[in-house]
Amino acid sequence: MKKELQRIAEYQNALLPLHERKTEQAIKDIVDNAEKAYIDKTYDFKNYSTLQLRQGDSRRIVKMYSPFSAEELLCVYLKRVLDKKFHITYPNRNTFIRSLFDTIYGLKDMSDYVICKFDFSDFFNSVSSMFVYQKHIKEAGLERFQSELLKQFVDSTEYAYAGLNTSNILCEIIAKSFDSLITQKFKDAGLILYKRYIDDGVIVFNRYISKDDCLAIIQAAINEAFYDSNLVGIAPCKVMLNPDKTTYIARRNLTVGGTPSAFDFLGYEFVLEAKTAGRSEKTEFQYGITQKKITKYTKRINAIVKEYTEAPQRNMELLRHQIKAFTHRTVYRINRYKSVIWKSKGFLSNYCELRYHMDELTPQTEKFLKDVVRDAFTNSGVALPYFLKGDSKESIYSLYNNMQVYRTLLFVEMIGIDCCALKKMCSQIGIDVTSGKGYDGLVRDYLIKVKVGH
Repeated sequence: MKKELQRIAEYQNALLPLHERKTEQAIKDIVDNAEKAYIDKTYDFKNYSTLQLRQGDSRRIVKMYSPFSAEELLCVYLKRVLDKKFHITYPNRNTFIRSLFDTIYGLKDMSDYVICKFDFSDFFNSVSSMFVYQKHIKEAGLERFQSELLKQFVDSTEYAYAGLNTSNILCEIIAKSFDSLITQKFKDAGLILYKRYIDDGVIVFNRYISKDDCLAIIQAAINEAFYDSNLVGIAPCKVMLNPDKTTYIARRNLTVGGTPSAFDFLGYEFVLEAKTAGRSEKTEFQYGITQKKITKYTKRINAIVKEYTEAPQRNMELLRHQIKAFTHRTVYRINRYKSVIWKSKGFLSNYCELRYHMDELTPQTEKFLKDVVRDAFTNSGVALPYFLKGDSKESIYSLYNNMQVYRTLLFVEMIGIDCCALKKMCSQIGIDVTSGKGYDGLVRDYLIKVKVGH
């Protein structure tokens, strides 16, 4: 275990900015203290802090252990034990979305189909870690000391609270049984696509199934996966569907000239409308992002402009770089312990599938992409800066234009922005390029200052 704790501490340390990283001796002391706490049983898995994080207009409750505490290292250790035992593959958002777009494209000329989008209410906090342990882990063949440590952990935490390192895998372990039940129960109902991303799910059928039957089967799968009357004396799961985020759409209910139907999945919005095609009918689709996401990104660019207008000394070049970063996809690499990780950030990266459907955008999404940057200045009562005064159809500071060509800021020295160009960019916004930080250090400073984050 000590070797694993050492790797965990070194990895956690590698995640920190360079100026915050601990010395080798400090890491050794942290590992020794964690090992001693384990041997002496002085760790306490109830010793977590409860934080309230703001996400737009909503607030999210998370539980966290103190950084580099024995409890945090042991919690990460348990996550790694479960990862190795259960071989859980975590879902890839962009891959899921691509599958959904491909499936929807095939629905256009179908005479009948059904789409059902569902969502779990407060998923992490409703999954009983004690239930997952008893139902799926206890007899999974962990080493005895690992099983005993995990038992102490679930007894102390009870639920897979958001923020704890183990929560993702505990939820995925039990949700995999739910996924199997869904595909099994719908196998004779014309199921052609089922995807679940954490607590969001979408099911597509190539034939009709009533709303009542569809939801009843989903509920039956929830009951089988997350509840068991034979397990008593432990915290029960509280998993349930969120009725406000459940959408049912049947092709036969769409009528030419009628009100379009819509559903959302992972921030994307899909609008369906019946249209006449010769002597037959077909479904026309429009694609976009949800109003919630439009509001989120609008607030972000508004904040950039507001900060510029309220600064004691307005920095036009910093503003230009911030808007350029906001309207581009940003790609860079970071070294994490013994591996290199590629990062892709920004609106264009998060909603990359829209670039294939620029002629089928929802009106509100098209307006957002074309106008959000200029509107930020209009709403603030500030004149457009010089770099936005040209033809908006050719501007490199437009989300719409950049989405079309997938314009990217590539911070990889040998194939993208070279060191000389990076130093020039940094100098333009007041970053010291004489400190000898090197390419990666300058990338970090630049991305933080232009509000991309690192």
